Amino acid sequence: MSFIEKLYYYLRILPNWALMTLHNTWGIINVFFIVWLRPMKGGMADESHPFATGINPKTGKTIWSENIIFSSTRKAEYNESDEEIIEAVGKFMSTMFKKSISTQENPIGRPDKMPPAINYIHGGVHYNGGFLIFDDSEDAIAHFSNREFRNSFWKFVLIEKREPVTIFRNKNYDREKLLEFACFMRTMFPFFSNSNGNRKRIGWGNPAPYAAINTITGNWKRDTYKFYSKESALTAPREPVSSKYFRESSHYKSKRSRALAPEIMMAKFTNERVLARGERGNLFFVDLRKVAKGYRFDPSNLPNFFDLIKEKLGLTAGV
Repeated sequence: MSFIEKLYYYLRILPNWALMTLHNTWGIINVFFIVWLRPMKGGMADESHPFATGINPKTGKTIWSENIIFSSTRKAEYNESDEEIIEAVGKFMSTMFKKSISTQENPIGRPDKMPPAINYIHGGVHYNGGFLIFDDSEDAIAHFSNREFRNSFWKFVLIEKREPVTIFRNKNYDREKLLEFACFMRTMFPFFSNSNGNRKRIGWGNPAPYAAINTITGNWKRDTYKFYSKESALTAPREPVSSKYFRESSHYKSKRSRALAPEIMMAKFTNERVLARGERGNLFFVDLRKVAKGYRFDPSNLPNFFDLIKEKLGLTAGV
């Protein structure tokens, strides 16, 4: 990086972090609303809904490979093709959505660790989202550190209004570097990014079949709020991404391939903050202590804000 590039980088750190915090707070408020203030009911979609099947009705095939917006040149050999990787991620997320759909056995969905609202969010992200695939964090940083690449990413977010998900081919990734990449993304863009993956959780990350960093642009709200009614839920699925936003991988010249000190510092702070929560774990809206004891959100009797307050005040036994 040149002196000018370094100066530009350091001057925008605090503004980006401040904007990211404000944007993420608004997202948290929206999640709090659909989980606690006006809990979304289960059973707002059935087994044929595209968010449940992952199938594009126009092709009869799963939509995920159509929504790969960028795929880097492979620098190593991996057992799975990019199509197989994206299928695994898509099926994993669609399975989460299906926990809250209407079936013959469970017309309003089945009890689950997550409330219906959270499962609905995953439906919109996997079906309507755009996927970027890289070998590992170094490969991803090498691309995202290129300004033209970042501009293309911005165009995708602003024009398509979809949620982007960055996936690593390497399943044996370094957990700390995964979190550092998430913090790199939080520094490059004013959006929160989460460190999900197939290895032990780190930071606010959740289980996934591959390392999958979701950069939360807020576009999930448009899709998810439609699940307050069965009629509007049918309009949530979108056509696959048709526009091309990125050039070939070889076009982008790398500025760097590793996280810098501010990003590493944020990663350490994030992990220490999560570890300080102890047995509550890293789920913001779900207490893992309760889940470990067998608690499940019952779609026939979903808790609301007043139930939450009563439990916090010790007026109910809780679980």
